[in-house]
Amino acid sequence: MNSVQIKYALLVLAIVGVLFQTVPTAARPQSSAESLDTWIDSVRRQHNVPAMGAIVFHADTVLARGIAGVRRSNSPEPVNEHDRFQLGSNTKAITATLLGTLVEEGKLTWTTTLAEIFPELRDSMSAEFRDVTIDLLLSHHAGISPFDDTDAKDFRSIPHLSGTPVQRRAAFTAWVLRGKPAGPIGKGVYSNGGYTIAGAIAERVTNESWESLVRARIFKPLGMTGSFAWSDSPDMSQPWGHHEKSSGTKPIDPRDPDERLPPIIWPGGSVELSLDDYAHFLQLNLRGLEGRDTPVLKAATIKHLHTSPVSPPDKYGLGWGLQDFDGAPASVHVGSAGAFYAITIIQPTRDLGVAVFTNAGGERAKAAATEAVKALIRRFANAGDK
Repeated sequence: MNSVQIKYALLVLAIVGVLFQTVPTAARPQSSAESLDTWIDSVRRQHNVPAMGAIVFHADTVLARGIAGVRRSNSPEPVNEHDRFQLGSNTKAITATLLGTLVEEGKLTWTTTLAEIFPELRDSMSAEFRDVTIDLLLSHHAGISPFDDTDAKDFRSIPHLSGTPVQRRAAFTAWVLRGKPAGPIGKGVYSNGGYTIAGAIAERVTNESWESLVRARIFKPLGMTGSFAWSDSPDMSQPWGHHEKSSGTKPIDPRDPDERLPPIIWPGGSVELSLDDYAHFLQLNLRGLEGRDTPVLKAATIKHLHTSPVSPPDKYGLGWGLQDFDGAPASVHVGSAGAFYAITIIQPTRDLGVAVFTNAGGERAKAAATEAVKALIRRFANAGDK
């Protein structure tokens, strides 16, 4: 893959910072879905992004949605609210939720160690990794190298991996755990590789693939229709991703093998959802944070995912970045599979959440999505809709 493709994930600390950057704010959006379409179109045009969508929700209702633009920049076909966009590293919260279901079933605990999960690797595993727990792994405190750029040394050093995605993730896990940690265990180092190992853990304890587990344990009970596009068979009718160019954007054919995410990374950045399907998943998190059990996880488990497991606490939850925004606690994350951009924020004390998608990567998409999410969270928080 080339150097512009896979900045798979922004660091969680960078995610936290992005909501506080000063960016120009467009006129305040109105609350109806129809007028939100118009406002979203004005923001995406201002930043020269092919398509953009946003959804605003309480735990049990959708307040507003809007989507505008084209599925790819060299075609007039418009996007619609059922189209799917890549989540990039927002996939990590889905993988963490999956492991939460295994904890509730007693197949794992948050303190289960890597040596306990992979006993056959214990002797070859670096001693520092043996006592790494599920909590440390999912909160980026396991000392796993970032694997955030295909041109970086850690990515280029991965040996050839063959077989099914499950077999490749298992081989990657064994290879990583034979090496030395990228930093002290317990120190936050954001890692796509850590979520590859998390996927391999789910596969080990269930004897099922990560993909089938996500479909059965998250998509199905929430009524979601998701895919692993740019990973499994691409749907050419869905929005294409775009790379940013000085004069605009370049559409990326999802059939291009050089543009498809390697399967070892799928648990950290490969789910694709529509606005409403993503809202279903985010509303699950809001309900749990508000103290309500859900069809997927109990409230206590969801709260655990949104809590730093280290002492003193830091800005990393399990698949989430943690911060305050405009005086209220927030769980946030952004993701970019290089040619898409997604950002979300949920605030349980306000019973409020926002998600924004674009079908482009780069600084203009980042600025557009950041502007939109900040404006929307403030508009609906101030509206007092409960």
